[in-house]
Amino acid sequence: MSDEFDLDAGPNGSWPGHAPPADDDLDDLDDLDDLDDLDDLDDSDTGDESDTAGEQADPEARGPYYPNAYRFFADFLAPAYRRKTIDHPAMRWCPSWFLHPEARARVDALWRAWEYLRLDPATGMSVWWKDHADHHMSRLLSPDGTFKDCTPDHRQIHPLPSITIPAELLALHTADSPVAPA
Repeated sequence: MSDEFDLDAGPNGSWPGHAPPADDDLDDLDDLDDLDDLDDLDDSDTGDESDTAGEQADPEARGPYYPNAYRFFADFLAPAYRRKTIDHPAMRWCPSWFLHPEARARVDALWRAWEYLRLDPATGMSVWWKDHADHHMSRLLSPDGTFKDCTPDHRQIHPLPSITIPAELLALHTADSPVAPA
């Protein structure tokens, strides 16, 4: 992963909801001598016969922007959420984060929330940062968090202690659960 933050970090070469310009579009702009020439350009000059307006109008129809939580982490979260974690006692991180069940679950939750909230053009990303990224990342980076005893070479901490869960509880289905919707 590069130290430079790539503004075209998305897998499609653009940020969600913003298609990269076609090369022909850029060539048309190079031919402009002054602002008066902007009137000479119209939508038919782009050379793009696809319905990009329709695609951009309904990004949900295209499915997720990132195919999974790991790609989301590599292409977006890691470059965007930069923190000094090496030799910094107030923040703990494990480069093998994906080997920690809690970290996997939290990054997956971040990815799913991001995919949903990216569709809100008004406050979606603000809500994602405030309510999701800041919350989960502060828990993960906490000195008492999932990476508390981890070393740069990776060291798992033990799961929460529990007596053996009775088989009838493990066999419950959501419909039998006391928290199932009515």
